[in-house]
Amino acid sequence: MDKKEQIIVAAMKLLAEHGAQATPMSAIAKAAGTGMGTIYNYFATKEELINAIYLYIKGSEINLVSKSIDEATPLKTRFLFYYTAFINFYLKHPEGFAFMDQFQHSPLILDSTKEQGKAGFIPVFALIEQGQKEGIIKNIDMEAILYFLAGTVTTYVRWMISAGKDKHKQHLEQQLRLVWDAIKE
Repeated sequence: MDKKEQIIVAAMKLLAEHGAQATPMSAIAKAAGTGMGTIYNYFATKEELINAIYLYIKGSEINLVSKSIDEATPLKTRFLFYYTAFINFYLKHPEGFAFMDQFQHSPLILDSTKEQGKAGFIPVFALIEQGQKEGIIKNIDMEAILYFLAGTVTTYVRWMISAGKDKHKQHLEQQLRLVWDAIKE
């Protein structure tokens, strides 16, 4: 892990735990094992650092979720693969989940950052659009579907983190059924 990534990871953990107002840059420098000057070499402001963390998490999601899945695989199977991958990502990275849960809708995250973060999810959008064209997925506004799905992922991950991840396998199949039943035509 290079110095920039050390700063991002340390800041992500502290910001998720304490919030933006209660996390001074000096605490981030200490947690990252670096000096304030080094942080400011990479990030001019705390807001810039928060946006970099957002993109770091989105990039990590994309790397996990974008694993190749054969286009010949049935649409439902591909959809459930993506949905499960998002859940597993956040269960594996609870500090990333806590950060996104707290900051995703914060005015600190710039619209341009959100757009950049969305760019890697084109395969998921395309899959939903394909399902709509084929009459498999409800023909509802894309943004409405995405907010619904994000809400179900967030609520489920929160539940599994509080209940203990050992219950995850027991409940995942039910969660997948509920979500698929909600969006299928």
